[in-house]
Amino acid sequence: MAIHFYAKGRLSSGFYGWHVTATLRGKRYQKYLSLRPPKPTIPAKVWYRYQETRARYYDARWSARAAALQYIDALKTNHPNTRPGRGVGFRGITMGITTGDRVDQEHCYFSVNEPGRPVRFYITGDCTLSQAWQQAVDHWGQVFGIRPKDIKRKLNNPVSPGAFKALRSQLNDHEGCNISVEALHHVYAEQRAELERQKAREQTKGEVTEDDLLGWYASLKQEISEYQNR
Repeated sequence: MAIHFYAKGRLSSGFYGWHVTATLRGKRYQKYLSLRPPKPTIPAKVWYRYQETRARYYDARWSARAAALQYIDALKTNHPNTRPGRGVGFRGITMGITTGDRVDQEHCYFSVNEPGRPVRFYITGDCTLSQAWQQAVDHWGQVFGIRPKDIKRKLNNPVSPGAFKALRSQLNDHEGCNISVEALHHVYAEQRAELERQKAREQTKGEVTEDDLLGWYASLKQEISEYQNR
């Protein structure tokens, strides 16, 4: 957005006044606001103030529209500079996997990319994928001034474990990394737990229905299995 003022006699076309321009999503908008009154009965000073006010109005209007479009785009698209496999579908958060010489140095995480102050939220044995996502989205909403209803919408649409699986493939196949499959262990923890609960429901024939009891049952079953395999 820009306002340009052209004094009388400056342009060969004879135009003098304000030229307001804006480019929104690649489309150019402009207004020419001449200082030549449409009728000689209109005082020059009055017409000057009127056209100046109009110029500021259009500039403010297009600036507000640009800000709104920028906000909408930020919620619906990855940043143009987002590297392959890292995007989560909107701007401000990306995914990553740390690398190192040892397997225990490989960790999946979400990064909230506040300019100059990026913060990582790791998925670990103590912090599940869903929990890390919630922490990341809450922090993202705070640092970028996101509306509560938009934060809630993102919280309800978490990144799937498959996204980290795809990122690992991207890093290994196209970026020269050698990340082990163990890096995804904690990412799939919730999915494994849900499968165990489903098995527990089937094996108890519906007699146990509470999630806590099902989890306890599945845990004991796994523990017994480990002892049997020793």
